[in-house]
Amino acid sequence: MVLYDALKQHWATLQRARRLCIGFSGGVDSHSLLHSLVALAGEEPLPPIVALHINHGLHAEAAQWEEHCAGVAAQLGVDFVAKSVLVSPGASPEAQARDARYEAFSRFLLADDLLLLAHHLDDQVETVLFRLIRGAGPKGLAGMPEKRQLGSATLVRPLLGLPRSDIEQYAIDHQLEWLTDSSNDDVSVDRNYLRHHVLPVIESRWPRYRQGFSRSATLSGLSHSAGNSRELPAGLTPLGDPCLSVATQDVNDLHSQLYTWLERMGASIPNYKVLSEFARQCIHGAEDRLPELQWEDYLIQRWKREIHVYPIIPRESFTYASRIGEAATGPWGAVDWAVAEFGLPAGERVTIRSAHPGEMITLRSRPTRSMSQCFQEANIPPYWRSFLPIICRREVPIALADLGLSVRGDAEAESLCKGGLVPVWRRPKLHFLN
Repeated sequence: MVLYDALKQHWATLQRARRLCIGFSGGVDSHSLLHSLVALAGEEPLPPIVALHINHGLHAEAAQWEEHCAGVAAQLGVDFVAKSVLVSPGASPEAQARDARYEAFSRFLLADDLLLLAHHLDDQVETVLFRLIRGAGPKGLAGMPEKRQLGSATLVRPLLGLPRSDIEQYAIDHQLEWLTDSSNDDVSVDRNYLRHHVLPVIESRWPRYRQGFSRSATLSGLSHSAGNSRELPAGLTPLGDPCLSVATQDVNDLHSQLYTWLERMGASIPNYKVLSEFARQCIHGAEDRLPELQWEDYLIQRWKREIHVYPIIPRESFTYASRIGEAATGPWGAVDWAVAEFGLPAGERVTIRSAHPGEMITLRSRPTRSMSQCFQEANIPPYWRSFLPIICRREVPIALADLGLSVRGDAEAESLCKGGLVPVWRRPKLHFLN
């Protein structure tokens, strides 16, 4: 039987799992997968099987579908777990439902669990074609992976090499009673339009088109893996932020480097046009310009000949009352304190604030400078300058976090003490690097 053969290709992976959790919607694909896995477990010992049903609440029959799935699981003698998720009405309910479903999967799964999903070859073809229409690159055209990590668990699609017709034939042969979602016939949904109107025309001319799409997806995946292993002129700034050197004059090459760099960090990737335009500005923009691209919850910016990535923080002034030695936090980050040979006396009331335009300061052993000059001399990137905390006594700056202590003539004795404290700035982190 083709479904048994597909499952046996993952036999070692199945046996090593803590639990075999089936994403069980009750449709013909997931019902056939669950049924065939239970049949296989009757021949060879396998870990416990769990039918995991996600109730999206999008259809009037959702409660009946959940009840049906619970009944099927009981008939097959496997555990049944149902999780309800909230999908807001509005744009792209399919994408929201998918994201909510995978989030529910991740919360339920334990380390060494195996999540089995019933995606098949026709699903893969639809995915690749849809992404091709939208202009995806090698990663997108690689389609759905047969196996990948999902948190501390592993996701496997054992039926990905089988056409839908094989799965439907299995269900008919075993007289399975599956659910049919009428929304799958709604051709206003892009995937359904491809399935009902586009792919049948392709099949009438090229009956073996599925194998061609599958081969192209495999080659795209190999191409993506090769590109992802390339050496990049990337590293960290003195402040510890990720950076990428602009070491090429080719826009397409820089676009490729940016794509790989962001992907390796786990950031979401801007669309092709947006990222390509940013690459063009980075190469051709004047040296005194700061080309930047804001995407979702991060910002990339070229400064000098490097591209830095930052968390997005509201660019507004701040003022906090605090004491020397007490940690302070805000959207701009946090101030901690470290013991130094000479520092500020603990316990004294101070104000922590952002710099004022044109403000001057005299750091120890240095001439009086504007704050802006201090930032430039210390190579503080422009993005961070409005967030760097200034420590003030009676409105007068007495320290710049990480940069030094301020003195004003004979006020040095009042300001400093042996074994005192100096401020240390912890900048906000990018969530995908935490």
